[in-house]
Amino acid sequence: MSIDDLIVADLALWPHQCDAIRRAEIYFESESPRGCLIQMPTGTGKTGVMAVIAGRRSFERPVLVVCPSSALVEQLIGQFQQRFWDKIGADAVWKPHRVLRVLPSEIEELAQALKTSADQRVIIVATIQAIQQTEADGNIEKLHGLVGTILFDEGHREPAPSWANVVRGFGVPTVLFSATPFRGDMKIFDVDDAHIHFLSFEEAVEGGLIRGVEIVEAVLPLDPGEFAVELVARVDALVADGRFSASNKVIVRCASEESVTEMHQAIKTALVGRPDGVLAVHNNFRTNVLDGIFDSVPKGLDERVERFLVHQYMLIEGIDDSNCTILALYEPFSNTRMLVQQVGRLIRHPGPIGEQVPRAYVLSPLGSEVGDDWRSFLKYDTACRDNGGKPFIRNDGKVLEDLVKALPELDYVAGKFRSRIDLDSADIHNDLRFPSAAVAFSVPPDLDMDELQKHITSELAADDRHQAIVGTTPDGDCRYHLTLRLTPSPFLSGYLFHAPSLEATIYAKCAGRLFFYDSAGLWINEVDGIGPRINSKSLRPLLPEGSENTISFLNVKNTDLGPLSLRSRSLSARSLERSGVFMGEHLNVVTRATGSVAAGPDATRKRRAVGFSRSRVRDGKGTDLTAEEFADWCAEVNKELDAAAEAATIFSRFAAPADVPADTSPINILIDMLEVGGLFTSSSRRNSEIQTEDLCVDVDQDTNPKAPGRFRFILRVDDTDHLVWIDWVPKKRKYWLTSPGLSKIKSKENERISLTRRLNQLQPFRIITADLKHTYVNGDFYALDLDLANARGAGGLVLDLLTPVVGLDAIDSEKGEIRNGHFDDWKGGSLFSFIDRSLNPGRGPAVLGEPFPDLVCDDLQDEVGDFIGVDERPTSPRVALIVAKWKQGNPGVSASAFYDVCAQGVKNLAYMKSDGNPLPGSQTRFDGKWRLSAKDLTQTINRRRHGRSSKVFRTAFQRMRTAPSTERSIWLVCSGGMLSLKKLKTEFAKPHPEPHVLQFYHLVVSTYSACQSVGVQLRIFCAE
Repeated sequence: MSIDDLIVADLALWPHQCDAIRRAEIYFESESPRGCLIQMPTGTGKTGVMAVIAGRRSFERPVLVVCPSSALVEQLIGQFQQRFWDKIGADAVWKPHRVLRVLPSEIEELAQALKTSADQRVIIVATIQAIQQTEADGNIEKLHGLVGTILFDEGHREPAPSWANVVRGFGVPTVLFSATPFRGDMKIFDVDDAHIHFLSFEEAVEGGLIRGVEIVEAVLPLDPGEFAVELVARVDALVADGRFSASNKVIVRCASEESVTEMHQAIKTALVGRPDGVLAVHNNFRTNVLDGIFDSVPKGLDERVERFLVHQYMLIEGIDDSNCTILALYEPFSNTRMLVQQVGRLIRHPGPIGEQVPRAYVLSPLGSEVGDDWRSFLKYDTACRDNGGKPFIRNDGKVLEDLVKALPELDYVAGKFRSRIDLDSADIHNDLRFPSAAVAFSVPPDLDMDELQKHITSELAADDRHQAIVGTTPDGDCRYHLTLRLTPSPFLSGYLFHAPSLEATIYAKCAGRLFFYDSAGLWINEVDGIGPRINSKSLRPLLPEGSENTISFLNVKNTDLGPLSLRSRSLSARSLERSGVFMGEHLNVVTRATGSVAAGPDATRKRRAVGFSRSRVRDGKGTDLTAEEFADWCAEVNKELDAAAEAATIFSRFAAPADVPADTSPINILIDMLEVGGLFTSSSRRNSEIQTEDLCVDVDQDTNPKAPGRFRFILRVDDTDHLVWIDWVPKKRKYWLTSPGLSKIKSKENERISLTRRLNQLQPFRIITADLKHTYVNGDFYALDLDLANARGAGGLVLDLLTPVVGLDAIDSEKGEIRNGHFDDWKGGSLFSFIDRSLNPGRGPAVLGEPFPDLVCDDLQDEVGDFIGVDERPTSPRVALIVAKWKQGNPGVSASAFYDVCAQGVKNLAYMKSDGNPLPGSQTRFDGKWRLSAKDLTQTINRRRHGRSSKVFRTAFQRMRTAPSTERSIWLVCSGGMLSLKKLKTEFAKPHPEPHVLQFYHLVVSTYSACQSVGVQLRIFCAE
């Protein structure tokens, strides 16, 4: 039996399938070294074409079929073995002897099986990932020589250059199958434009091969629940009108894991009492079959009864179900290609082929431009058809050549006469100049620079850059590339205009380090052979200690999430060693630093900038170095790194980032709701801010194997306890929260955004890990190396701010029990009464210090503080904002309660600045009454507790606040179970303080830092 016995004309194929097979046969006969492209819209029989080509080509040698996912592998194996041949009634002779799957762990066995099956027709099927892993394991060559043809089903995905490189390594004819032949496929796979089969989308619709498509843009609800109700109603209407049947299915697209979860629940609720089912699929899910939740596309999806299928990306491929006819874009795709790929799941013809059927229905939000995107694809499809069935390919080499030709032979530019560039001249290499700048990586000392150069060339191609020049220094340890980069104009939304630029790439290997520079920011972290970037600790010696060395610029990032803390700051001075000191420096991480250093063999002074967060180093400015000089500069920097000189002492004042700890188990979390709280509202408090309590809580382990996370805690929002699961996700390199309750709290501006989603995005929390040696702040880990037991160290700073007061532990409430009527004072035993008696001259013992001649109660209604005191006496000029806080229980160390009192004090610091805002409220506010009502009782007390009228008081406050000699202070009076100095000292003395004590320490220091930044003192009064 031979290939001639497999006659294509005997098969029940459609004419366009026969045309595609004929094009492939012509390609094979031509022996072209380039690839062949077969473009067919989804649903037009592409798999059948692949089966026939593979069946015939397997007579010579085994055929390798590559596709993007395991689900597609299973489908293709089934089709190649039997299903396709049975479907078209083909003779059994068409069926291959064996269809095998490529598994990286079994390459040796596969290779042996292929060698022993020389007299059999064999097709092997692999995912792209399997081929890549086999290549990474160094085993791909075991298949070289055993495969005679490669069929590459790109599966609607953007191909990477590395895939094409691996495929080309086989050196055999390659056929690329695509439903979306955009430029990336054509360029990367080097398609021979003489061997292209193109079936346009419109031709396939007109021929009755696939469904047409209707795009409906409408005003749709943003809330998932309301969206689900409207969607179900629209689907019911389409069925009632006879356009679709009750068996037709709906694909619902969401933009995130959280959104998929919310929409799945919303549709379930909307379908209560109906037989319709809903299925949700996301790769981060934990499969729960009973609940219709899957981590991958379930097998036999076309046979399942669920009518609503919710996903983010996973249902773009792997669905061959003609019942899928409706697409609801709750959150549309970000690019046209993905839209086209998704629509491809809707257009499969239910049969019989040739008959016209109702168009697929795509529902999208009004203003989403989905209709415009789809029409642009149809325009592209028509243009390709009019271009002789050839997709458009931009020839970057021709663009560069024409650009050079357009330049004058000689021109006066930037102060000198310059000749037009000649890319073919050897002199161009001598004319190239590079900066003394690079990113530093760790690499194996025996790194193969030739292989690295190939990888860099591939990465440049992936970045859509045309390589014009590649060169090397004589020793081969330094390589460089000159590339053309074309970027679309940001000022055009639809039209095409590329702005050209020449970009430079240069890299040098120095023992175990690689110094890499790319003018367009090429990312090479994932390139084979490239290790991690040099860490900040190793980079600090590049700015060494020295009498003549200075640090003139620092950019720091704050690890503190206290109320109103600055997230980052930049400091600049002639020498920051003697200026720029600020409170809380040890809580900040240096991300960039610039200074003047003596470096190199001749100790030449130079300006050096080091980026610690990205491992970048730069000396001077401009581009002055030849390739060899760049290599020499890298060698000098490498010597400095090896020497590891003592770093500038200024760095010792700041924290250092840490790697991900071995144990990421969270044991305590403090959530900073100031960033997000005012932006969200719950259903019970529509159009009002959510109210939060207990933001600093312990995290417990959840032993339930079905729990959404390994750990959990309770967050109280709007008087409701919400269970929140938390877990460290290595793939995302962040902690991930899951909470059905918080997911119902929505953004005021966009109801699609839940509080859970925003917390996961921003990571606005500080976590203490189980080893008590690390804290996680805003997405990064930092080492905890505080010695709080040292009275002269960090702990002493906090203890010095505390004043113990007898009686604060006995306080039984903040404002006392409400009594009906007007009274002279708050009820005895309350904190308000305690403060009023202590600071009101002549009313009680002055246990809080010298009373204030002018004292008012500012509580409630745009308050600045619970009390405000003014003292204009020349011997003690002072103003104070007094914040009162009570917590039930025995005095201890409460970080949650202290967070609230800090927030209240710090948020009103603006009123204590010398140039601050006037006190809020009317001029006569303090002449009125403090009023509090509850349970039909209303209690009033005079706001003016002692001293002059409201207008006089306000004027005096304003005047005193601006006087240089005035002592301005914030008082935090903590009572009841909030804080005990003795307990705090005991906690500080422990080798490993409790997590909530560490949180308390950070809160105090951040509050003190905020006060000091505006020249305000901080005083904290607590129980003994």
